[in-house]
Amino acid sequence: MMSSQLLSVDILIFALHFLEAFTLSTIFPENVFTVGRLAYRRLLLDPQSASLYVGANGHLFRLWAYNINATASTDGLYAHAELPVSRSDAEECRQAGHVECVNGVRLMFLKEGHQALLVCSSNAMKPQLRELDALSLEERSSPENVIGVCSAHVDLNTTAVLVEWGNPDDIPAIYSGIRTGLILDNNLIYRPPLIKNSKEVYSSMRTIYTDSKWLYEPDFVASFDIDKYVYFFFREVAIERGNCERVVFSRVARICKKDIGGKNVLRQVWTTFVKARLNCSTSSKFPVYFNELQSLQIVDGGSDSLFYATLTTPEISLGGSAVCVFSLSNINQLLDHGYFLEQTSSDGGWITTPSKNVPEHRPGTCATNSASVPDSSLHFARSHLLMADAVSADLPLLVLRDELLTHIAVDTVEDINVIFVYSHSSQKLHKIAHWFGADKNSKLLATYALKNNGVVFAMTLLPGEFVYLSGEDNVAQYLLSQCSLYTTCAQCAVDPYCSWNTARGLCYKREQAHLSTAGWVSSSPKDVNKCLGHVKRMTTNAYVGDTLHLTCVAQSKWIFNTESVSPSSKRQLTTEGGLVIFNVSGTDSGIYECNVDEQAVMIYEITVDDAECVQPTSIAQFKSKYREWCQKFAKYKHSTEKWQLWYDRNAANCPKQRFTDFNHVIIE
Repeated sequence: MMSSQLLSVDILIFALHFLEAFTLSTIFPENVFTVGRLAYRRLLLDPQSASLYVGANGHLFRLWAYNINATASTDGLYAHAELPVSRSDAEECRQAGHVECVNGVRLMFLKEGHQALLVCSSNAMKPQLRELDALSLEERSSPENVIGVCSAHVDLNTTAVLVEWGNPDDIPAIYSGIRTGLILDNNLIYRPPLIKNSKEVYSSMRTIYTDSKWLYEPDFVASFDIDKYVYFFFREVAIERGNCERVVFSRVARICKKDIGGKNVLRQVWTTFVKARLNCSTSSKFPVYFNELQSLQIVDGGSDSLFYATLTTPEISLGGSAVCVFSLSNINQLLDHGYFLEQTSSDGGWITTPSKNVPEHRPGTCATNSASVPDSSLHFARSHLLMADAVSADLPLLVLRDELLTHIAVDTVEDINVIFVYSHSSQKLHKIAHWFGADKNSKLLATYALKNNGVVFAMTLLPGEFVYLSGEDNVAQYLLSQCSLYTTCAQCAVDPYCSWNTARGLCYKREQAHLSTAGWVSSSPKDVNKCLGHVKRMTTNAYVGDTLHLTCVAQSKWIFNTESVSPSSKRQLTTEGGLVIFNVSGTDSGIYECNVDEQAVMIYEITVDDAECVQPTSIAQFKSKYREWCQKFAKYKHSTEKWQLWYDRNAANCPKQRFTDFNHVIIE
């Protein structure tokens, strides 16, 4: 028995090691930029000038987006600015016991038609705002100390958006979601005073940081300027759950740009602040809720804007991550017409507010002059901030167990949105296609392993070309397409970046000419039928005892001689869609067909040479026969051990027989 168990364990270990050899495709960067360990935490891409702005500790860089290593100062593609900390500020920071006494870039905005760059940096715990020329990175004005715009602390989750139009008197301003105060307990959505001709025209605006109904320990993720509103996305403790259960929910909040606060009630406080829960969950009898927003990207969909988000369960080990999509129209519909929640007393439960109790000036409604809104309406708005219902996404586009998806970037190729999501836990980059107009409207195109990338701080992309990831040591530039990694027409042609060459049987980056040129197959994730006439066929010869690995694509199904293949000790399916056949024999000869969406993408014709007592004529055949004899010897050895075990147990109970040894039995 012990020998049998060891044999099974050996086979299992071998199988695991064998499957590990066929892991996901590892991709390497086209270019890597670094000038040392500077913590490259912020990325901002300007497609108009093909500039990638990189914010680090004490430094700001403008790189050429097509080759971030093109740093020759004479070609105008590269610029660098140092952001020093004064000796007095650095000394004061150290004496106060702080360790972050550098000038780390926290925020970057392009303004004035991409002619100027606005940068907010930590400046040894005294944040500064400075304006630079967008090309040369030369300072346009002296830096000024600011409060509530960007955080001095590197580990806080904050957000900010520059709003140049739509504010009172169209005065530009930065709206921020931030924590302030000595112990960072002032949770704010904040707009600094509006200054015109060096004079304060409008006072600063904020949420009420002493009331947790407004914001309850928020972690801000993203913010956007859309039409007459500013939207904030964050996660926070769900106050509506009461004191008995501490749960974190994802939220979207909205305020009006023209808001200047009330006259008597809510002075210098947002009168239009409303918020709602974001619901991303699976559809089942016991759904899994992905409650914690991690990253978010907006895509203009023409008639509607879409927010692509990565969200996680509270415990990654028990759940995982998902990619969900929320629409702007659904958000506005709920905030404009949904029911409110209210609390009957300070320690009471939450109930839905009857419609008849909502004042004529509904909370969240933009007014020409918010100071003229009746005090009674503002009293109601102050205590009715949260919607009763949630903004629900459709089913998740992707669900991954035991992974933490921390970054997202989206590209649009014709009518298909291609989503790139990065997993902090596995250092993998997932590529997903999403479209509209069909029941099944998403497809996982590929998953890439990034070699020694380390912790990723930021991710962005240049449409149609590259994706960039920054970390502690460098900025890495990867191709979006990665077409050369595809081995079949079905894999290649459905990727919006790629086309399949039928003559060469290879995948190339898609060009416009491929769509109308013979010999090229250019499809989309919505249509897999174009590859039906270009199924890749392979003929393989094997010998008894061999182990075969038949490669295919993820989310595939295998058919052997018209019968579906199920996992067994003989055959195992890999996570990449391949099929591993152990210890092949003559019965394994036949046709193996790999199908995706009920369409064949790979066909293997396997012939196993099981002829007995034939002199080997090749090295492969000799090795096969050698393995076969090794296996037979192992079986013989195992059988003799079983006989020996039988002998040890039963010899004493056999009075009519006398054993001299294992190989000789004397009959008396």
